[in-house]
Parts: sequence; structure tokens; C-alpha cells
Amino acid sequence: MPEVVALVMAGGRSSRMRATAGPPHKVLTSVLECSLLERNLNAIIQCGVSSIAVAVNACETDLIAVVEEVGERLSLRCGVSVEPFVEDAPLGTIGAARCFKDRASALLVVNGDNLTTLDLRRFAAWHLERGAAMTIATHVQPFRIPFGEVIVHEDFVSSYAEKSVRQIRISSGAYVLSPAACGMIPAGRAVHVPELVASLLERGLPVGAFTHQAPWIDVNEASDIPRAEQLLRDHLDAFTCCTSSP
Repeated sequence: MPEVVALVMAGGRSSRMRATAGPPHKVLTSVLECSLLERNLNAIIQCGVSSIAVAVNACETDLIAVVEEVGERLSLRCGVSVEPFVEDAPLGTIGAARCFKDRASALLVVNGDNLTTLDLRRFAAWHLERGAAMTIATHVQPFRIPFGEVIVHEDFVSSYAEKSVRQIRISSGAYVLSPAACGMIPAGRAVHVPELVASLLERGLPVGAFTHQAPWIDVNEASDIPRAEQLLRDHLDAFTCCTSSP
């Protein structure tokens, strides 16, 4: 996709994963012998994007070194450019995107701690076809309420459900931004996705919702790893990882 460049968000300090699994940054966490970082890079490469940046905090020198090493390997193997985008100060969940406003017709943003079989090519094409300022990948996620839910009508209980499950539409942690949307991100400070979405909507600019049913998991702490591994086993063909081979 020559019109699209990609940005993998790995700029956080990974405090929850480090507290539960050890020192490495969470995107370096291995899930079935391949890191979250490399699985996401592979998904982006498979969708046809050849220019990828990885947003990294300047303090994460080990992660920067890994991105540089993987980038060199991929450049030699298939001509794909993978480079670290070093944040000297934290830029939040979307602030780094401002620096890509002049790079392409669209910026594909993927959270490095997510795993999904979302069709990134179709996602980006959907965004470009509709001319949205920003498009958010969304899916329906079940959430179990940990308490008894009481429904009351005119001071009387109409129903009582113990630990009921709600189906809630959530962000899948993947976005496509137009150059204009990137340019509207305030410079020099941390900016998070809800702030950008609110700003675009206040200006009357269209924010698309790309709905999908692809498997998805957010990997933030050690307890998430077994669930992520099971997800991969269930969909192994869709989660191939070619970047880790010599």
C-alpha cells in the first residue's frame, strides 16, 4: 500500500508487565516463541506497508536496539524500512502521529501490545475510500459484571442478574489517520486518542468506525500471556511470524 505508512505504538513504560513478568518491555514479550513486536511488524508487512516506525521512549535503550536490529534484518531481506521513532518526552497514545503528517496519504497506527487477525489492508482501504479524518477499528467485547446487577423500576426490582455479561463495542487499538488529523495533534506534549477524537468531532470532521470480528487480545501483564498463547494456537495460520528467522 504505497499510500500508507505505519506506526507501532510502544512508547509506554510497560509498568504492569514489568511488575508481573520481569524487566523487558512488554512488546518484547514472547508469545509462542515470537515477540509481540515482531508479530505486529509481520502483520503490517503482510498487508503491504513497506515503511514502518516504532514509537519508543528514549529511556528504553534495549527496545530501541531491538527495533534497529529487526529493521536492518527486514531491510536486507525484503526491502522494508523499520525504524525507531524515539520520544524524548512521553507523547501519549497518539501524540507521535503528528510527526507523520507529511509522510503519506494515511498513517496506520497499531498498538504494540495487541494481537489480532484484523485485516489491516482492508482496514486502511476502507478509511481511504470513505475519506475519513480518522478511522477506529472496533469490535464487540464481552465484559462480565463482577456483582449482582439489579434492575429497578419505580422503586421495585424488575430483575436480578448475577454477574451478567454485557457486549460492549470497544476500540481495537488500531487507527488510520489522514494527514490533516495528524496535523491537528498538539505538538510538544502527551496526547491520547480520546482527546484527538473529541477534537476532530468538535470540528465536524468524520471519524469512521471499522467494525470487525477478528480475534483480538490486549497483552499488558503476565496473566495475559497464557490467554494470548491460546488465541494463537486457535488461529495459528493467521499469526505467522517470519521476522524472527535469521
